[in-house]
Amino acid sequence: MRGEEELNRMLSGLARTGGRFVRRALITVIGPYLPVIFVFLAFAVILILLVGAVYSAFPGDKSKNIPAILAGVKESERDKQMLEKYISLCGKWNRKDTWIVNPGNPSTPDGPNYESSPENPYHPGRGKGELIGEMVDRYRHDLDLKLTWGEAHAAALFRAYALKRPEITDDEMEKVVKDLHPYFYYKESEVIVCGKDGCEKYTVYLLVEAYTIRGHFQFHYEWVTETHGEGENAYTITYERFKGMQQILPNQWQRLEDWMKDEYKVGDKDITLARTAVWEASRGFDEGREWLEWLLNNYSAGSFASFAMVPPEYVPFLKEAEERFGVPAWFLAALFQSESSWDPMVVNTRTGCFGISQQHPDYWRERWIRLGFEPPELYQWDPRAQILAGAMVIADYLGDPKQIDWNGDLKKDDRVIRAIAHYKGWANWPNLTWEYLESNAGMDKDIAEEKKQIEIVLGYAEGMQAGAGWPVPGYTEISSRFGWRIHPVTGKLKFHEGIDIPAPEGTPVVSVSGGVVTYAGWNDGYGNCVTVRDGQHLYLYAHLNRIDVTEGQTVQPGQLIGAVGSTGVSTGPHLHFGVKDLTRDCWIDPELIVRLQ
Repeated sequence: MRGEEELNRMLSGLARTGGRFVRRALITVIGPYLPVIFVFLAFAVILILLVGAVYSAFPGDKSKNIPAILAGVKESERDKQMLEKYISLCGKWNRKDTWIVNPGNPSTPDGPNYESSPENPYHPGRGKGELIGEMVDRYRHDLDLKLTWGEAHAAALFRAYALKRPEITDDEMEKVVKDLHPYFYYKESEVIVCGKDGCEKYTVYLLVEAYTIRGHFQFHYEWVTETHGEGENAYTITYERFKGMQQILPNQWQRLEDWMKDEYKVGDKDITLARTAVWEASRGFDEGREWLEWLLNNYSAGSFASFAMVPPEYVPFLKEAEERFGVPAWFLAALFQSESSWDPMVVNTRTGCFGISQQHPDYWRERWIRLGFEPPELYQWDPRAQILAGAMVIADYLGDPKQIDWNGDLKKDDRVIRAIAHYKGWANWPNLTWEYLESNAGMDKDIAEEKKQIEIVLGYAEGMQAGAGWPVPGYTEISSRFGWRIHPVTGKLKFHEGIDIPAPEGTPVVSVSGGVVTYAGWNDGYGNCVTVRDGQHLYLYAHLNRIDVTEGQTVQPGQLIGAVGSTGVSTGPHLHFGVKDLTRDCWIDPELIVRLQ
């Protein structure tokens, strides 16, 4: 069972962590202090039990993407009630402190940027201009930092252990969620779209600061103007593009550890292990990762990958890395997709490697300094720093990237094979060739796994050379954008989870990405619709006149999937196009993904 495997992996990792602490303690307190050691061991055992307890506490719930972690765990009505309570409380308190710092005065190209600095943060003394009551960041970074039900329950369960409470009451659940809830600060920012018929402006919200149990983060942006389309269909978009982020606390876990010390009465010498246990216990399954593994087991990476898989806010960083180090952006994207699936906060508990490019804990500071990110601790979790560092490393391993035939068969270039193997930390990288992998994969399971990992990277690289397209070629008008709006049929305020592109009935609709068709049929609201998934996103094409693909079929960017219609709840012929981030489990602004061809 996948749940049992994950639990065993996590418990083993935590046991190793606890073992390191125990060995360190034995060296320093051996002899007459053995009782202290026994207390410490008991403490570590409790922490390990905590991990199992958190994951076995709840049954699965497929409707909420919450898997059953252990097969055979008996469900109880109290479990279900607690789960619903946690989800409700987290939803309430994640929105409780969501503040606009510049209400009514959006950021403009020539005006103030309304951003904070380490010396002058918004939290706690300033920044509460107007309460918005929703998580509204255009780039959805707030969803990466929200408090989850797993984090809340891990903290509450450990608290119950520490205080010897027989159960967790509703009041105690709310206290924990309230104590640990995030504070989000946003700015209003203008987006200016200019075409042959003039210019229009609309306002978006950008996260500028977040004070959370994961750290105190500040986000920064830069004004850019992009041109899309050609001829009379050309238009420009001027907007604030994500530039990077900083974590400004000397110890990013300070808030969580201070709370744990106060609530659990844990001393300084035990706090790191205690915090690690609680944090490991809070990590649930990543539905996006499970979907990606299913894709890789059933389809070649090249058959579903495209550059549309790259989170849009990271595309400029990949292009910058290509310019600085000579490695194509699509190859970097393929490598990082295989390493982390684009999570800047992910940490490999076995190796300590972290972030989008899985930087080694012993070497990352030196690399940050080489790149000019100083002090490095301020930028450890910055996606731009992580991407540039990864590009610098793989460029070093390649030797001279300009000597690589990037349009050729990369399997035949030993430099590419060895660079990938070196990046992944394989000891046999100096002598590795594709011929060696092919010849020995059938006799050695480790070599077979290495061959599989190389195939995944090169498969991604093949697919990611195809960029994201526009779903309705020749029709660039957007009649309704992503965000809150008055619904044209019901007249009620509703969040619009995509964009509407008007076009004549029967106009071809094409896939913006590679991927697998996961639905092709009728939906009452969307009418005839198609969904396509790749390793990162789900793409929705709705209100179609007809459908030209079938479920299970793979598609490529630009491939015909249907035609514009007005089926379902619709006021006229148009395509409703939506993009869902599978990792964050939320709809994102499609305009950040698509690029006009």
